[in-house]
Amino acid sequence: MRRCLLILLWVAGAAGASERHALLVGVSSPPALPRSAWLDGPRHDVPAMRNALLAQGFAAERVVSLADGVDGAAAPTRGAVLAQLARYAKTLQPDDVLVIYWSGHGILTPGRPSLWQTPFGQQVRLLAQDARLDSRSQQLSGTVSSTDIGHAIDALAARRVRVVAMFDTCHAAGSTRGDAGLAWRGLASPVLRSAPRAASLAGRSAPVTGTGKQAPQPATGSRERPLFIGFFAAESQQRSAEAVASDYPGQARGIFTRALIAGLRDRPASYLAWADLTSAYYRQAFDERQLPASARPSPVYAGALEQALWTAAASPASWPVRQDERGWYVPYGRLDGLQAGDVLQHATSTWRVTEAGWNEARLATPGHAAASAGWARRLPAAVAAPALTVVDRRRGVSTVGLSLPGRDALRLRVADDALPALRARAADLAAVLALPSTAAAPPLLQARIEIKPPGQAGASLPFVDRDLGPLAPGTRLRVIVENGGDGAVDAGIVHLPLTGPATRVFPRFGGDSKRLPPRSGRVERAFEVTAQDAQSGPEWLVLVAAPAVDGAMPRRFAVFDALRDDVSDDGERGASLASRRRPDAAQVARISWQVAPGAVQ
Repeated sequence: MRRCLLILLWVAGAAGASERHALLVGVSSPPALPRSAWLDGPRHDVPAMRNALLAQGFAAERVVSLADGVDGAAAPTRGAVLAQLARYAKTLQPDDVLVIYWSGHGILTPGRPSLWQTPFGQQVRLLAQDARLDSRSQQLSGTVSSTDIGHAIDALAARRVRVVAMFDTCHAAGSTRGDAGLAWRGLASPVLRSAPRAASLAGRSAPVTGTGKQAPQPATGSRERPLFIGFFAAESQQRSAEAVASDYPGQARGIFTRALIAGLRDRPASYLAWADLTSAYYRQAFDERQLPASARPSPVYAGALEQALWTAAASPASWPVRQDERGWYVPYGRLDGLQAGDVLQHATSTWRVTEAGWNEARLATPGHAAASAGWARRLPAAVAAPALTVVDRRRGVSTVGLSLPGRDALRLRVADDALPALRARAADLAAVLALPSTAAAPPLLQARIEIKPPGQAGASLPFVDRDLGPLAPGTRLRVIVENGGDGAVDAGIVHLPLTGPATRVFPRFGGDSKRLPPRSGRVERAFEVTAQDAQSGPEWLVLVAAPAVDGAMPRRFAVFDALRDDVSDDGERGASLASRRRPDAAQVARISWQVAPGAVQ
């Protein structure tokens, strides 16, 4: 018996929420499934979550329950769920909060490129009460897919409904009970007596971007997921669990749901604090059952966690200062933008970064003995900006000289009003280009770039530091990144032209998880070099990666700083909540090119 739980919380907008709404879905006993695959937990989870939200100030009349086995709840069919989501997309107002909670079975099915799917290239399918597999067509119906969820999110985002999202999902290999009094949530194909085919669903086209062009966007909906928050009970390849006995009468059976509710009872001020508490309670539950570390799901958190709970108010960006046998440290480092000389402040205590590794920064001892660990504000060290010299200025256009690490001096013609943006971009690029090369170290990810010039044979090259030289307009670039290792990896990929808008390649949205699961995590994106003024300068494709740690907060890789003026990318720093530390390992690769002079069409 296995099962998956979806919790989706949306928060977007600028002011305080005018209303709070919740849709709670629980599916325990789909009639088309054998009784051995039915669940007992959802009928307990939904009332428990409802009570937790009421204690948070949600009005009872704005909490809708669709669950079987729950008094007063309507049937949780696919049609009922989608109809309620569509109703919210028409009636909710900007700054409203919508909580969508799903407790029930889930499976992974083959996905199509660019649909809302896991890093495995598969879709999550959540089974509604009317889920069934047609014996002739082998089509699975009565499910709510990750594509359905993505479309609902877009429709809500278009209305500026405010968002946080949490998934307690699993990738189950079979339908056997777990140890330690747990039942694993999720279904494997044998339970359905056949492997379901992927349904034919409309979805997003693959992003094709080039200099001066944005990735294609859906015809409706938001370009970004405003202030998106994501809480996931497990990585894509893992399972989540529920208790098989009612050892806590009146409480949820889902282990992650219990942890979420316990965290809320401690009245966290922000989503970051809630995530911190949730992971602690989650870990405690598995410790009590003496579940081996290899069998434990690892929660994943994504999005603008530094927002105040249930509102759009931003909490101050902060970094977790800790103490160990060696002294004071922060479990984030150079990949996250920390560097020697940065100052961190917490209450009356200050620490200075003395040594910054890839994933950890060591701090000097504070000036007084009363210093305590906690969330500290960062005062960045002064950094010399790249030399940008105006050589000539005529009729609102300047000719400038620019020096960047590792490159010959550049000369560009730039509109005067674009000079401030160029300076900011040059500073971000200088920080990225100054990172040491990791070419000599074993790579965390297998990464390559395929190049196909117009009318010529293609080539495949390892994604390592290199300059591709001049590329003709129409050249196709395809980036392929795979995690074939045994551990999860956090990764980020950004397209950074010297001029023009930067583009997020992976993750697609600012609030999405940066984590690639082991053995099957894969990213594939295509670009096209477009015609432009050849004097607009070079452009880079940057890959950064670091080992993931169970229960850690999302990374805010410094490479994403260059996107701050183009897309919403709120701070995402938090504590590494696992007992083990991130290895001081990283993968950094920068590929550059420039449009071939004289090739402008």
